[in-house]
Amino acid sequence: MVNRMLDNYDSMFGGLATIGSKEFSVKASKIHVNEKIIDQQIKLAKKQKSWLLLFVIGTKPCFYKFYGSIIEAKRQNLPYIIIDSGQHYDKKLTFGKEEFGYKNEVGIHLSIRGDLTQKAAELLIKFRWISNFLNKKETKVTYVPVVLGDTIMTSIVPMAWMFSRNQKVIQNEAGLRSMYPSILKEYKEIPIPEFIEQQFSGQWKLCTNEPFPEQWDTFVSAAGSQYLFAPTNLNKEHLIREGHNPDRIFVTGGVVVEALKRKLADKPSRSIFDIYPQLKDGQWIRLDIHRRGNLTKRRFLNIIDCLELLIKNGYQVNFVEMNAAKFAIDKYNLRNKLKKLVKENKNNFLFTPIWPEYAQVIEFYNSPNCLAALTDSGGVQEEMNLLNKICLTCRFSTERPETVNQAHSNLIVPPVDGKFMFKMIDYILNNQKLKDKMQNSKKIYGQNVAKKFINIISKLSKNKASLFNWTHEEIGLWKEKDQGDFL
Repeated sequence: MVNRMLDNYDSMFGGLATIGSKEFSVKASKIHVNEKIIDQQIKLAKKQKSWLLLFVIGTKPCFYKFYGSIIEAKRQNLPYIIIDSGQHYDKKLTFGKEEFGYKNEVGIHLSIRGDLTQKAAELLIKFRWISNFLNKKETKVTYVPVVLGDTIMTSIVPMAWMFSRNQKVIQNEAGLRSMYPSILKEYKEIPIPEFIEQQFSGQWKLCTNEPFPEQWDTFVSAAGSQYLFAPTNLNKEHLIREGHNPDRIFVTGGVVVEALKRKLADKPSRSIFDIYPQLKDGQWIRLDIHRRGNLTKRRFLNIIDCLELLIKNGYQVNFVEMNAAKFAIDKYNLRNKLKKLVKENKNNFLFTPIWPEYAQVIEFYNSPNCLAALTDSGGVQEEMNLLNKICLTCRFSTERPETVNQAHSNLIVPPVDGKFMFKMIDYILNNQKLKDKMQNSKKIYGQNVAKKFINIISKLSKNKASLFNWTHEEIGLWKEKDQGDFL
């Protein structure tokens, strides 16, 4: 592997020499490139006369969400380069590269660090460098970034690419817009059965404040994307309402489908039931919390109160400590309380670190030992639908409302109060008719998703589809034969 360092990073900010008495400077880590991989894929793109896709991987879920697209691109011999943000360096958060077999296929490591502002700044400048670097390699190849979902990579990469090249990108898993059930405002006044039924069949409204910053990320990404691939028709409707061209929106299904299918067939390197033998006995609720909104004091304390009530009432709960939850636990001085709960409830409470393998998560969810998921994850809502399992979403809104009001495999359990959360969960898990309904829900995220996605991209590439349209082109007046210096 050849290492190249992003040159003159600090000089980008040369106009701001000082702020008061403090010197203004920004530090960035190195970009690492594997020129052998890059040269091979450029050669293939020239031979195929096709686009060269840049699969941009951000967070832990991206490693498996991109799996289907990567495998299908490889199967169809469509050239691609994997770009890893490198923002996670804990092996538990990056094991997906190894688990899905493309650890040695990464062409560019960005090694971004810091808070959201630092990461955004690094991404902007590093993608400008990548654009220049690839142009030096070969100007006749069309490089097309593919971003996914709602991470910071999803928002910043399209912006960086537009500003660097005057071209847009491809967004997969587009159109995720949060909605909430209107009945939520009346949760105090109505019985829990009616609250649940109104989630299934009542009115839903848009409220895209949360998850933050993910809703901002996916919304901004769409603005910088020429082609949008949506999981469901509802996502397509959101995008059309926002003004995106319907001809460039494709409904292909959920991006997790292929990875989930593979992990149902594969065994993890070590069974989660061997790591935590307690999980073999009985049925467990798996609790995981990581959204910023749920880390606010009142909400997080409500969730912990609910956890305590579940344990004291005999429910078996595995609380998986995500990194974000770890921060909140320490901030609100809850670690001793949780240790005490573990000590006093050894038979029905597990407090564990993150499970490194996606296969271990799916192994548990797909087992008879899984009673339900209590989560604030978006992806888990999809997975539980595909697995015919009960999902309880600990949020006020969800960008997967279709899992509730179409599939009926999911319910919003708002963290308004620990007692209310417990009563709602207790009602659901003791109502066999309701459980049967949620466990026999309609699967709504499709099949052969990656194949549909890559087939469409291959066709766009073959037809030399535009990656940017001026207004006179967009409304069909004429097309530019030579964009000259403008594109």
